[in-house]
Amino acid sequence: MNTVNQKLMLLTIAISLSYCTASQPPASGPSVFSNPSSANAAEERARSVAFDNEANEAALQQAAEERQRLVDEINRDGRTISLGNYTEQAPEPTDVPNPDVVSLNYEQADLRSVLAELADALDISMVIDPTIADQVSLRTAANRPLQYDDIWPLVRTLSRAHGVTIEQAGDIWYARKSESNLPVEIASPDTLDETLSSEVMLLAPLTYVSVTAAIEMLTPVLEPDGQLMRMGNSNAVAILANTDKLERVSAILEVLDDDPFSNQGIQLYPLMNASAAEVAQELTDILGVIEGASPSYQIQGLERINAILVTAPAARGFDEISRWVAILDADRQEQNEQLFRYRVKNLNAVELATTLTDVFRIDENNNDDDEVQPARNITPREIFRDRFGDDAAGEAAETVIGIEPQNNGVETSVSANLRVSIVADEPTNSLLIRANPRDYRQLLTTINQLDTAPLQVMINAVIAQVILTDDKSFGVDWSRVLEDADGSVTRLGTSFLPTAGEDGSSLGGLLFNRAFLDGAARVEATLEAIAINNDVRLLARPSLSVINNQEGLIRIGAEVPVQLGETVGVGGTATTNIQYRPTGIELQITPRINDDGVVNLTIRQELSSVSGTAGVNQNPIFQNQEIETTVIVRDGENVVLGGLIQESNDRLNSGVPFLNQVPVLGKLFSYQQDNNERTELFIVLRPEIINVNQQATGSYQNMINQFELVAELLNEL
Repeated sequence: MNTVNQKLMLLTIAISLSYCTASQPPASGPSVFSNPSSANAAEERARSVAFDNEANEAALQQAAEERQRLVDEINRDGRTISLGNYTEQAPEPTDVPNPDVVSLNYEQADLRSVLAELADALDISMVIDPTIADQVSLRTAANRPLQYDDIWPLVRTLSRAHGVTIEQAGDIWYARKSESNLPVEIASPDTLDETLSSEVMLLAPLTYVSVTAAIEMLTPVLEPDGQLMRMGNSNAVAILANTDKLERVSAILEVLDDDPFSNQGIQLYPLMNASAAEVAQELTDILGVIEGASPSYQIQGLERINAILVTAPAARGFDEISRWVAILDADRQEQNEQLFRYRVKNLNAVELATTLTDVFRIDENNNDDDEVQPARNITPREIFRDRFGDDAAGEAAETVIGIEPQNNGVETSVSANLRVSIVADEPTNSLLIRANPRDYRQLLTTINQLDTAPLQVMINAVIAQVILTDDKSFGVDWSRVLEDADGSVTRLGTSFLPTAGEDGSSLGGLLFNRAFLDGAARVEATLEAIAINNDVRLLARPSLSVINNQEGLIRIGAEVPVQLGETVGVGGTATTNIQYRPTGIELQITPRINDDGVVNLTIRQELSSVSGTAGVNQNPIFQNQEIETTVIVRDGENVVLGGLIQESNDRLNSGVPFLNQVPVLGKLFSYQQDNNERTELFIVLRPEIINVNQQATGSYQNMINQFELVAELLNEL
């Protein structure tokens, strides 16, 4: 047994073992179903089935690694093909860097002189036949001089037009008149070296290659000076050219007209699992991709003996073909439809099934019967009925899946060159996937990319207010705060949102939103800068964790009852309809995290309060102030929002008991005090990205410590 056959056998055995490993059920219980031989066998199999993602993935991973090892042996860098001494190149002048253009103007000039000047322009040595006496007229356009690369084609054109042959011998070029009017010497390949004539007709009988193939191959080599002719009905050609070209043509014919069996390798591959026609077609397609439209390997499927015959040049070898045949002749079990269960770890199974359907959805206009068409909604019970029969369906659905037989399965069909069906089982948050192992592995790659733990953002907030005195009637001077923060704060922007109440009264003047980033500075440094010239009160220090692209809500305040009206029922009983409306501070935050660790925060801030009871049905009047903005911050940076100004007017009545209620004289024993207070609300937000797949980092713990220090600082103010 030769080395190629030994390698083929080893590769075939390795792939067969790897696929057997992938198709066998794990020790903890089978996760792949096949048709039973009887109802009892189906019932017993249904009881013993235990789905296990890890076991399925381990078996599939082992088979994938074995296949990948073979693929790695196939993947390699190509090498440049060398044509050796048989490359026919157009003659080039000597290599001289001369990018200048050339202008020509000849009128009935001597061809010898023109060739001499053009040879000087090319910086080549040329010996010109003194018998050349032709006259030429040549002129280039004034606005389009001749480029350096165009000089040599011009020399060849002039020489052909006047019957001049230009040949090279070493570094010297020879220009002489064509001797076509002289007798042509006839030679054979054996007597070619003995001829003394400059132009010879070579008679070449062909043994193995056809005349048509020889003419197609040699014509580009002989053009434009040589000629190639078919010699009647004989398998021979006549070649007319100078001796230099004939030597090259003769060398090419030696290689071209050779015994194909002496240069061809032949290999027969018996197949164990796959069809010869299918493997031959697939192998031909693979070679077409690798080698192009005309691969050197020739593949023929022998269906009667279920084998493929491969021929190739002897130098190519069959190692690559053997590897591909071993891969294509894999165990047919790999193509059989099986049933897998995937336990969804982080997402909702129904949503994941819907996403997979949207990704791999087939065209509704596709009527190909081979494609998987969208299927009706089915339950997990129906899957077990299809696989094990009616007797085992109910018990399998309840015992193996662990659900009651009810219509809570969501079935989808997936197709993108995949033949799979997916059922989402809500009670167990699992996917039941019916597919062959190959399609399941491909689908599993997409599932693993989707079923990952989402990133979260820990948002720590500090909500405080500044008491505005008369010298701060327009709010906090944030430009001064920026100066006190030692230049470590970057301003984002300012927007003005004037509002008014239902009764037309002002709601505290101008409502403006100022936001700036506190990047390098600590939160407490920013708060200290605010507290230098302001009376700061801490209202709340909430923290919440928000999933990426989800909305988080912070609400601090109370609910105020509002009378909507009265309903008179049977018997004249009146019922008052009351609705509670929240007041206070409401903060809605939606974080979006990109791959660079930058957090895009969509923030909606609302401040609502009650101001009097002059509304309908003596209901309270609500003052609302809202800010909605979007900021971009890096992980761990601070955002400060300010500008919500609120004004409260309270009247305090006090006096001597009983005496202050005496008419007229009661005013002497009582007094009234009006308290007017204006405050500006500001909020400090610090987002930090949390990856649940990783342990808490030191920076996360430092963030918690910093916010505790902020709370202590504000409590001391």
